[in-house]
Amino acid sequence: MEKNSERLEFRMGMFGAFLPLITLLGVILALVLTGWVHTKTLWVACLAAIFVAIVLAKKPSEASEALLVGMSRKMVAVMAMAWILAGIMGKLLQSSGLVDSLVWLGVNVGVTGAFLPLITFIVAALFSTATGTSGGSIAAIGPLMLPVGVGLGASPLVMIGALVSGAFFGDNIAPISDTTIASAYTQGAEIKTVVQSRLKYAFVAAGFSIIMFIIFGITMKSDSSTAIALAREVSPKGLIMLIVPAVLIFVMYRGVHLVTALITTNAFGILLGLVTGLLKGKQILFADVAAKKFGGILYSGIAGMLPIIMFTMLLLGLVGIFEKAGLFQLILEKVSPITRKVRNAELTIFVLTIVGNIITAGSARSIVAIGPLAKDIGDSHNLAPKRNANIMDALATGTIMFVPYNPGVMLTLGIAISTGIVSENFNIIQAMPFFFHGMGLFIVMLVAILTGWGREYKDTTAIAEEKAITGE
Repeated sequence: MEKNSERLEFRMGMFGAFLPLITLLGVILALVLTGWVHTKTLWVACLAAIFVAIVLAKKPSEASEALLVGMSRKMVAVMAMAWILAGIMGKLLQSSGLVDSLVWLGVNVGVTGAFLPLITFIVAALFSTATGTSGGSIAAIGPLMLPVGVGLGASPLVMIGALVSGAFFGDNIAPISDTTIASAYTQGAEIKTVVQSRLKYAFVAAGFSIIMFIIFGITMKSDSSTAIALAREVSPKGLIMLIVPAVLIFVMYRGVHLVTALITTNAFGILLGLVTGLLKGKQILFADVAAKKFGGILYSGIAGMLPIIMFTMLLLGLVGIFEKAGLFQLILEKVSPITRKVRNAELTIFVLTIVGNIITAGSARSIVAIGPLAKDIGDSHNLAPKRNANIMDALATGTIMFVPYNPGVMLTLGIAISTGIVSENFNIIQAMPFFFHGMGLFIVMLVAILTGWGREYKDTTAIAEEKAITGE
């Protein structure tokens, strides 16, 4: 945390420091209410908030520097490359006929869209647990599972919910997940202990998700006559392209960097498509400069992700300003008087994590930002470090799904649009009622805090002392 003397100071004091955040959320809400919210419009909210921050900063040059520091982080470059390559992958699997061939296979073996959301949730959960990355899981699985599921009659909304829910399941419990590492290290806990202790929360939430995806998968499936008609017109030749996502999953499971895995797998997939005759040269890239017409897998895949990349760069620049302003420390100064009771202390960590998600748009970033504050609050009640870590991680990975400008959610939206399962005007908020694992984690952890389920202390003598002090 920044020391008070090093903070970026604003006119109007604390209100001025929070006004850029209020502006960001206000403009996003306005976009939602007008129906204008989209990857191509969300950057307006960032620009408005950045303008307010620079105007209100006592030293505008420092605000501008903090903005550039936030935009120039390595994670921005990694996400931009991952999104570009994921966009290309989606177009590649579509253009090569793999999606149509899988629909043909599903029809011929009797698989219906009713159970595709459940299958997608399980596959994404297993993959994200193995790799520890929600974004990587969405990028690897989304371009294939979304169009195949919808092609077989599954609801696009439920399929999107299943993909996002499964991807963030692993983000919560994987030992190599950035949120697991951040939650453990900021609290001084061992990763192995943290993972073991949070399985009960994750599995209860997952059980709830499985039930809901079965119910809504069956009740919201559409007429499969389109899939049957398509199966009569296409051939199974495209099934050979299954090698491409299989190779991607294999190399990522082996620990290969996400960008390396995506770019090499894309190159392999394009070569395989050309050799087998499933792709022609002009499908890879074509340009008619005179007519100003451009297209192909490479062009379309990249172009479709540019709005998301632009928004993310601006958003993380804004996060840099928030960090320089010490927003989290300002929040702690206001909430510390209400944390005398252990339940209130845990509820404070609960709420701070959600606020962190809203401010930073990233679960790991939220944990890193509020981690020191959570540790101070937990230590004041002698809470076991793993308890703080579990509260933060469950809320960070659970509620980040409902932040529409979170990179993982926006990546899902980009893939859904690029694969054609939703229109360009689709609003991702429409799919949020089906983010069942996020709802499950929220409810499970709230119940755990209110009832004391899973609460542990650093030593048992602290329990009697805590009750004597708080009167619980």
